[in-house]
Amino acid sequence: MKKIPKFKTDEEAAKFWETHNFGDYSKDTKETEIRFIKKPKKTVALRLDPDDIKSVEKIAERKGLSYTSLLRMWIKDYLAREAKHVA
Repeated sequence: MKKIPKFKTDEEAAKFWETHNFGDYSKDTKETEIRFIKKPKKTVALRLDPDDIKSVEKIAERKGLSYTSLLRMWIKDYLAREAKHVA
């Protein structure tokens, strides 16, 4: 059985796994429980044009998302891009 080496950095681990198959090392692992904690969201009311809402709903439907999820994604993407320009 192959042993997973100890890595000093995430980059070192990434390079290793790029050239190795996890299946060869799976017996060197153990099950664990993972818990995800959702950060609470704050409700915000926006007044949008009804035609804009219909457009967002159509786009979201094609993507298999709710329109509110799509709007949150767009806002996060925009904020990330703006943060790069401000810093």
